[in-house]
Amino acid sequence: MPVLILWQLIVKEVSIMSAPILTRLAFVNYQLDRPEGLQIKVDPDGETGRRIEPKHDRQSVSLQDLRATPPSFASQGLLFLDTPELAVDVRDAKARDRLHTPAIEALLKQQLGVSEVHVFDHTLRGFEGERVPAQHVHVDYSPRSGPQRVRDLLPPEQAEHWLSGHYGIVNVWQPVEQAVARDPLAFADTQSVHHEDWVNIDILYPDRCGQIQGLVHNPDHRWYFVSRMRPDEAIVFNAFDSAGKPPVAHTAAELLDTPEDAPTRTSLETRVLVRYPD
Repeated sequence: MPVLILWQLIVKEVSIMSAPILTRLAFVNYQLDRPEGLQIKVDPDGETGRRIEPKHDRQSVSLQDLRATPPSFASQGLLFLDTPELAVDVRDAKARDRLHTPAIEALLKQQLGVSEVHVFDHTLRGFEGERVPAQHVHVDYSPRSGPQRVRDLLPPEQAEHWLSGHYGIVNVWQPVEQAVARDPLAFADTQSVHHEDWVNIDILYPDRCGQIQGLVHNPDHRWYFVSRMRPDEAIVFNAFDSAGKPPVAHTAAELLDTPEDAPTRTSLETRVLVRYPD
């Protein structure tokens, strides 16, 4: 075989071996619809920290890497960004208030063109004493609970002003302290989800009842994730939109090729009310 051809074959093989993996196989937990409805019980019977969830439908899916296919918030409700300004000590509440929250507000105004921003919740996961990654396909609000969240968070007059216009709730999700090697956050492509795939899930707290939504399995669903996501990167995704933009169903995904010694995923999700210009 001529030396030139042999060299070309070697280079091609090395290139293929070193190319990034654009899809990964994973398990996700869909919801199982039931005639009596679905409920999640939080701290039942005064047992703080206990959570009772309905049985899930474990399915294997193929995750497409968003590093290779950058998403669009306008069409997919997803935005993947380099965010060095958010890589601060988010476990320190004072640092979050002084550095992280203003950075979130500036980021969303610039990237989404929103006129008002109200950061209202920070959820750390994976650290000792904090919540574990949520391993069921869901969105955080339903058509009923989205508007109610505005009323819960804002003074009555301001809430009615928001409710009379175009508003939404977005989630800004980022790794904390280390790159993600286990249970990455995965997202269902909104354009592949059908209306009948959604089910309501009541969240029963000791003092109130909330509501989220989940997805039942449909082989039409397409799934995304970001490989080895770092603390200086973030994903913004739509959780609720008063104008009808579909929310982005998401879950921690169990990668089939996760090394046994991969560290626990540590992350922060910041929930934000946003108001779009009139």
